[in-house]
Amino acid sequence: MNFNYDLTTWIDYFIGAFICCFGMILVGKILLNKTFKEIKSRLLLLIPLTIFTIINTLVFDNILKIFGSLIVVYIIFKYVLSEKNGIIYIYTFVGYLILMISDILFALSVSLFDYLFNYSFAILVTNSVFSNLIVCVISCIISLLLKNKIIYYIDKINKSYLLITIFQVVITTFIIISSINYLYIENWKFSYKFVLVIIIIFGSVLLTFTFINQQLKNKEVVEKHKMLEEYLKTSADLIEKYSSTVHKYKNNLIIIKGSVNSNISEANNYIDGILEKMEDKKYSWVKKINYISIDSIRYIIYYKLSKAEELNLKIFVNVSKDVEKINSKLLKSNELGHILDILGEYFDNAIYASNESNEKELNFDLYIANNELVFNISNTYKGEIDLNLISKNGYTTKGKGHGFGLYDIDKTIRNINILNNKYEIIDNYFVTTLKVKLKDIKKDYQNN
Repeated sequence: MNFNYDLTTWIDYFIGAFICCFGMILVGKILLNKTFKEIKSRLLLLIPLTIFTIINTLVFDNILKIFGSLIVVYIIFKYVLSEKNGIIYIYTFVGYLILMISDILFALSVSLFDYLFNYSFAILVTNSVFSNLIVCVISCIISLLLKNKIIYYIDKINKSYLLITIFQVVITTFIIISSINYLYIENWKFSYKFVLVIIIIFGSVLLTFTFINQQLKNKEVVEKHKMLEEYLKTSADLIEKYSSTVHKYKNNLIIIKGSVNSNISEANNYIDGILEKMEDKKYSWVKKINYISIDSIRYIIYYKLSKAEELNLKIFVNVSKDVEKINSKLLKSNELGHILDILGEYFDNAIYASNESNEKELNFDLYIANNELVFNISNTYKGEIDLNLISKNGYTTKGKGHGFGLYDIDKTIRNINILNNKYEIIDNYFVTTLKVKLKDIKKDYQNN
């Protein structure tokens, strides 16, 4: 390790490293469609990155040098280009790969030129300013030419959570094996390099676990987004139906108005006919559901009952007006998430069972009792239900491919202190009850 260089050499190293880092910023800017206006405030990071690149070139060797380069590329994408997406690891790998390919192409070009024209370019290759400038230009050209294909494949990988997780694990495994191999070659000799390699191993493992955790959270957000799209679609359908109904009743009023002027008896008969058609009270439960002040709970119940309505099930809903006083602050976000999952599964089971039955009836009650929020779902069903087996793993009345819902739900409920549930059969109805303990509910009532 020799640092005894003259000022000219140090300047050459600094400018060369600066060009290298700036070239990677240009590559990232092309791939991520960033503008200089967006990143200009973070370009000052080029200075410490340039210094680190010089240290990485002069001090480290073999695997450590590769790790150092990957760290620089990662920092550029995450902090200079401010890429927040979970696929930043893939962009880091792709950016480094483009840099390596450009480096190889430059070296091959110089070698080919030497071979064809018998002229040595070695002096130019050793000049870091010239060589890094050419590599930078080649990297930008590759990025521009292959941008669409690169983004296409990155998006494709990103849509497959399994594939991207495998990719991350493979990269981490490669890093760990390479690091251990380096330590083995160095006879596990303790030095600053030994410490750096150990940090790299633990850091890569930590990053992998963080990445997988982030992917799981992203998957949960995507699923909730899909559910929200379904809610919006259902809402749009209902609005369209109500709009059609309003238009129809306006026409009815016009007819009634004309009949009243000419024949009151005929008008009365017409009104009686309208009232008979309204006896089914389709969607009459909507107003009651609006008592629920916790938006996410209201939305999922609204969505599930709408699905039941589409199947022409007989729906009876009773929501206590006191429920209006309960707000989401009484529940932790993770508790609310579990409640939504459980309600979704309970409604799906009830809708399926009632649709299979002859009576096709579904009842939903929501009220407060003993400082608990009580969800009560009852439905008609077909066949026999064994309450002793209902929560066992694999038990189902739905046929092949089902039987894990209630088992998983009960396992979740056992791990959450504020939740309690019960299954009963009352007068040919299968009754599901979910109770949520709300310790601060009285205080909340007083505040309201």
